[in-house]
Amino acid sequence: MIDRPGTGERVYLSIKTFLLSESALRPGERIDVPELSRRFGASATPVRAALHRLVGERLLTALPGEGFLVPRLTEPDLSDLYQWNVALLVNAARSAGGEPAISPEAPEGDGPIAALEDLFARLAARSGNVEVEWAVAGASDRLHRPRCAELELVPEFQEETRELRGLAAAGSSTALRQALVAYHRRRLRLVPAIVRSLHGLSDRDPRRPAE
Repeated sequence: MIDRPGTGERVYLSIKTFLLSESALRPGERIDVPELSRRFGASATPVRAALHRLVGERLLTALPGEGFLVPRLTEPDLSDLYQWNVALLVNAARSAGGEPAISPEAPEGDGPIAALEDLFARLAARSGNVEVEWAVAGASDRLHRPRCAELELVPEFQEETRELRGLAAAGSSTALRQALVAYHRRRLRLVPAIVRSLHGLSDRDPRRPAE
């Protein structure tokens, strides 16, 4: 198999999209390098390079003797991630002041998760701090699959996003920060259900992810 110029970036983006999809591997599952090579039409070299890059982004784990794994997700892990995300966004909202620089309408064609992640990216950009932008983008990547589970657990998911976007568009900094905190508190209450959903466990399944 011969890799053409630009193959590395194509393979990286393809694998990342696959990992973030709702139907991808469950937490703790092993990555099959030959299977990814066949799936994305590339040799093992760019596939492994992409996987190492995704380890750096904390979307994968590399363990000696085990290869690449989808990170195992515990309730404390997810709680910490939600708390990190809200801290970043509240800081960004505070730094932006009252400047209404966000449209009240989500970009046309976006699904509910993409609309939420677009809003959070725009809030981060308003902070004027590139490190905050990178951190929010990284948190959104790691929270993407939990948000897929949220869609099943939170009937008002889209209404919440519209409310947050409306506050951001209106330049209501204090109200926006309060709404962001309330939004994440609701997610924190759902952490056990989200983790069980990602591990493919029903509410009646006696097994629990290791903590």
